[in-house]
Amino acid sequence: METYELEEQIFSALTADDRLIELLANGAKSIFHYVAPSTLKYPAIVYSPISDVPALSGDNRELAHRVTIRIHVITSTNNTKADQEKFREVCGRVKIIMTNLGFARRQTLPFVEDGSAMLIFDFVKGVTS
Repeated sequence: METYELEEQIFSALTADDRLIELLANGAKSIFHYVAPSTLKYPAIVYSPISDVPALSGDNRELAHRVTIRIHVITSTNNTKADQEKFREVCGRVKIIMTNLGFARRQTLPFVEDGSAMLIFDFVKGVTS
């Protein structure tokens, strides 16, 4: 399986989760690949691959590789208690979806920049080539 196929699976799984779509500001239009627009409504999700590393080789070819996908769950720093609860639920839904796809969470990092607060998740999965 190639990285682009994993990315397609992730997008399909995120957009197929009805509860997640309800929680996002613009439903499925709040899920972005690589980059979010500057006119972002919160909460939103951005996902992208950050590494694709050979994990097993044999007979002069790659047999398996390890792919890391980074997911940013983004909200505003000026949010209400209800917004914070929605943000936490979005984060929980993302973790469940990625686990169901066979990914393991490697790390989670909080980040704040220009009025946006986010949790950045790194998920890893080994796949055959």
